[in-house]
Amino acid sequence: MKSLAALVLGCALAAPALAQYKWTAPDGSTAYGDRPPAGARDVQKLGSGAAPGANDPLQGLPFELRRAAQSFPVRLYTTPGCAPCDAGREALRARGVPFEERTVVSRADLEALLRLGHGGDLPLLTVGRQAQRGFEPRAWMSVLDAAGYPAASQLPRNWQPATPRPITEGTPPASAPAPATAAPETDPATRPPPPEPTRGGPTRF
Repeated sequence: MKSLAALVLGCALAAPALAQYKWTAPDGSTAYGDRPPAGARDVQKLGSGAAPGANDPLQGLPFELRRAAQSFPVRLYTTPGCAPCDAGREALRARGVPFEERTVVSRADLEALLRLGHGGDLPLLTVGRQAQRGFEPRAWMSVLDAAGYPAASQLPRNWQPATPRPITEGTPPASAPAPATAAPETDPATRPPPPEPTRGGPTRF
């Protein structure tokens, strides 16, 4: 009787894991759950006979770390030549936090960053729905503590972080507008001057 009860319990506990999905949210972040919402992209069903780690980058992590990473995924937004970004990245690696890094390397990336609603200061750290602008070590560690990330690294020695990608990489291009009827040429002297390009420092746009 005990073995039958254990078998039933094991099946009940395994069911949510088999039904779990991974997807890309509209803002480009990676999310996990049992039911992808409307607008989700790149939906992948975890498990279901796939090779270990084939679809789940968190496969093989200790339970506590895996649970935190699935419930509150970490994403780091950086830009080249940004010393605070480098310091923030090293702090996450030292603590053993699995994270996804997205970079701002073009005007399109900057516009996508601003659409997130957190301003243009970099680095930007998101832990689930919580956001931290700029690198403040105590604030970063506090939000990671609240999300349940272990205080010391539990990453396997062979863990390889994902390659940083531009924010707009993998974003579907906007549909092109319908071609307009050609207008007659205007005198160059009457044309308005082109807008000045936006300029900013390495950590603020």
